[in-house]
Amino acid sequence: MSKNSLTKEQFQELVQRLSERKDNRDGRITKNNSLTQEQLDELVKRLSKRKNELHGRIPITAVMDSLRDLELSDLLLESDIYEVCEPMDRESKTPTWQNYFKFALIIIIVTAPLFAFGGYKLREFIVAKFPELVGIKITKDDDSLKLQVKNLQEKLKELETKNDKLDTKNKELMAAINIKPPVPPSPDPTPPPIITTEDKPKPVELKGIIYQFKSCQKSLNVNSSTQSISCAILITSTKENVQLRLYSNRNASARSRLFQQGKEYVATKVKLGTFSSNRNGYVKNSLIQDVPIEAIIDFGGVPLDVNQIDMLQFKSYLESSYYRGKLNTELRDLPVITEN
Repeated sequence: MSKNSLTKEQFQELVQRLSERKDNRDGRITKNNSLTQEQLDELVKRLSKRKNELHGRIPITAVMDSLRDLELSDLLLESDIYEVCEPMDRESKTPTWQNYFKFALIIIIVTAPLFAFGGYKLREFIVAKFPELVGIKITKDDDSLKLQVKNLQEKLKELETKNDKLDTKNKELMAAINIKPPVPPSPDPTPPPIITTEDKPKPVELKGIIYQFKSCQKSLNVNSSTQSISCAILITSTKENVQLRLYSNRNASARSRLFQQGKEYVATKVKLGTFSSNRNGYVKNSLIQDVPIEAIIDFGGVPLDVNQIDMLQFKSYLESSYYRGKLNTELRDLPVITEN
């Protein structure tokens, strides 16, 4: 209810109230003592023509002008308009709130399918308990409501069945995840084998020369995918002092090499005692009888994962009083250890 206007009914009630209020002049409130029905109708007609944009409501300013014309304005109390408007305000607000409530319920029912189970349950509850709010009239012979409720119950059961299936599937997946064996941590790189006296290959003797395997070690990486391997051999002359040549890669018949899983790697350098291989691809030194001397054979470009050598083959040339010629020595199943 606006405080700046009155409805037609409110204005009529206000005029009637003022007409009933007597003044001090022998119970008369106007010069003409009272309003006739024609005057009242004329007043209503005049005020009706002053309707504004408030849909048939009469502005308070127009009411005051009309009361002045009728000489009733001096009888108007401050509470008169409030008392006239208050009952009608309450009456007008009540259906307004009812309309809002019905509109909200209709919105909920329309959007209920979007909320799956909750929407169907709410809709079923409202239709069953308050059918009048959604425009359904109940009669003893009306089966429409029962049919709607039945359809909603069937849809609800269907959705509940689907939900149970999904819940069962979810539990199965969770169980499968829980029983899945944990992924073991990546194993550490294979530790280099520990060489004992029993594990070392047996010495090889050719023409009075004993070749004893000492070790094969990994050297610093040449690049990110290959490494160098250096193999140490103890060589001992058992008969006399001799001269011995050890080949690195002089030619196809005079070279040292190692084999691992079918791959061949040729020596890049050899060392015998304090002498290293020359540009001709070999090294030469003297051997004293029964005194071992160490020979080092280097190989490059070997893959990083090589930790075992299938065979180490190296060629040497012996100069002695009892034999002159090449010797082909082979040592098998040699372990490779990391450089200290």
